Amino acid sequence: MKNRKLSEIIARRLLAAILAAFLGTALMTFILVYRQADENAAELVRQNAYDVSCEIAANTAQSLVTMYSDTPREYLQNGPEAYGQRLRDSGSEYTFFTDQEGIVTVCAVEEYIGQDAHTIDEVGDIIDAWKDLDIPEDVLLGNITSEPVYGFDRETPCYYIVISIPNRGGFFVTGKFREEYEFDLISTGGNVTDLRHIGRGGFIVLADQEKRVLCSPTEEHFLNDIPNSYLIDIYLAGDSSLKTYTFPSYSQGINAGEIAEVPMLTGKDRFWGTGYYYAMMRMPGSSFFVYCFYPVREALGSLYTTMAVILVLEIVIFAVLFLAVKSITRRTVVIKLDSVNSSLGEITRGNLEERVEVRDSREFNQLSDDINATVDRLKEYIEEAAARIDADLAVAKAIQSSALPNVFPPFPERKEFELYASMHAAKEVGGDFYDFFLLGDETLGFLIADVSGKSIPGAMFMMTAKTVIKSLAESGLPPAEVFTAANEKLCEGNDAEMFLTAWMGYLDLRTGLVHVANAGHNPPVLIHGGVAQYVVLKPGLMLAGMDGMLYKEQTVQLEEGDILFLYTDGVTEAMDTEEKLYGEDRLVGLLSFGDRYPEPAGDNGIAGAVCDMVAADITVFVQGAEQSDDITMLCVRYMGDRR
Repeated sequence: MKNRKLSEIIARRLLAAILAAFLGTALMTFILVYRQADENAAELVRQNAYDVSCEIAANTAQSLVTMYSDTPREYLQNGPEAYGQRLRDSGSEYTFFTDQEGIVTVCAVEEYIGQDAHTIDEVGDIIDAWKDLDIPEDVLLGNITSEPVYGFDRETPCYYIVISIPNRGGFFVTGKFREEYEFDLISTGGNVTDLRHIGRGGFIVLADQEKRVLCSPTEEHFLNDIPNSYLIDIYLAGDSSLKTYTFPSYSQGINAGEIAEVPMLTGKDRFWGTGYYYAMMRMPGSSFFVYCFYPVREALGSLYTTMAVILVLEIVIFAVLFLAVKSITRRTVVIKLDSVNSSLGEITRGNLEERVEVRDSREFNQLSDDINATVDRLKEYIEEAAARIDADLAVAKAIQSSALPNVFPPFPERKEFELYASMHAAKEVGGDFYDFFLLGDETLGFLIADVSGKSIPGAMFMMTAKTVIKSLAESGLPPAEVFTAANEKLCEGNDAEMFLTAWMGYLDLRTGLVHVANAGHNPPVLIHGGVAQYVVLKPGLMLAGMDGMLYKEQTVQLEEGDILFLYTDGVTEAMDTEEKLYGEDRLVGLLSFGDRYPEPAGDNGIAGAVCDMVAADITVFVQGAEQSDDITMLCVRYMGDRR
């Protein structure tokens, strides 16, 4: 034990800490993912219950309005007197016509003529919403009250349908008894429940207060008692388990923009021998109940797949973290202690020009100061410390350079494309990076990215981002899903609040179609027939900027010979000695070379020549001004399917 090396002790304890952190993170991730899946399923059935209720009511209302839409035209053709006689002959006391102000002009009941329709709840509101509108001749506006309301007799509640008469001729109003309206609801509900599904195995049913299933996509449920029918009793009794949820209202016109507050019963239970997430609510203005069911197994089925992917990624990340920390500890502690001991040996042998140059922590600073107190050459010590820093940065630059693919052409056996890329850091190490890889035999993946930070922090974040994105891409995810998953991983523990913009494409080598995801990056330049133009696609938010972001996939079609030039803002924002920007117009003008294509750059072809041409033009433009940002370029030329 006493002869064990310090590096071995640190490695053992670090491994134990990493394993504990991994297990804790895996457990926490499972809990969070489970809770999210559970809440998503509950929200899905709640939203569907409300949507179905609104859809049935809206479709029923539209059907009724359509049913009565010919009456106003018939009224205009025959005249008020003829139609009034028709109403009197039919004895329809719940049907009447009004003028533009809502005053009854034609009705089967004489005493109702001259009455104001505003005395009927909601009918007056509908009339007021339409009476001042300039309605064209061929347009009929129709609406129905949301609840049964009392008419002029104040005895029988009806749903009242209000339809405008063209050219401000007034309004046609007719009442429909609740029983008739609910019959129409059942007819409409059957169509809705047959067509709408929740996920793959979820469905919707409609039940009445007698707890019978009235509408269901499954015939065996029809007119049978619904399982767990006590839920209807709980709902009608206003039990404390009845919760109110808010939804954006589906109402139009006078009620547009309102929020609907809907009482619902929700939870998980077994129905017909299967576990379901359920939500049930009473349809407003009726005695029917909407039930929405979503199988628990389906809702949580993707949980385990998601956890498997997350665990694999965490294993990779923690393994990389362990190796990185172990390497850093060795460089910053163990090797430096050996160096201190070696310097002490030199000093004790009389070499007073020996200096201990270890200054990256309080303890080593104190140790160095105590040892170097025997010498009086502070200036030489500072120069040596600076030399060590330069050497470390050079090593970091070499490590970063080796992390980027730098052998061109990278796939000399492939004739379907030319590919070339370059990165020139503004400092010793930079935050830009590029990458490319073959995904199977028919797809070339490529990307370019720009990290918000520079120097060592930017380089470290760049290495992490590059590893995460490439791992996700090689796992088979499409570009948009790669960015969505990468964004979540990069947001975790991002205390430095760094972020990066990125543009990634998958080129189908058979068709030239590029599937694209853009995370806030500069638009690339497409050169077609020697004419350059920017490929402006809708960008998403930069990666690591905000968790929970979803990225959309877009496409760009390349024809044979087309060139796609990707770059970071170090190209267009390069400045000359007067701080003028290189600019997007100059870049497009340079790349619009018409028939005068640049001479191929050896095996790198025209793709390499394009990058060389842009780099040379930037050098001419800046006139020796100091480079302020990393300059990174990637060029792909599609040569067509040549297999």
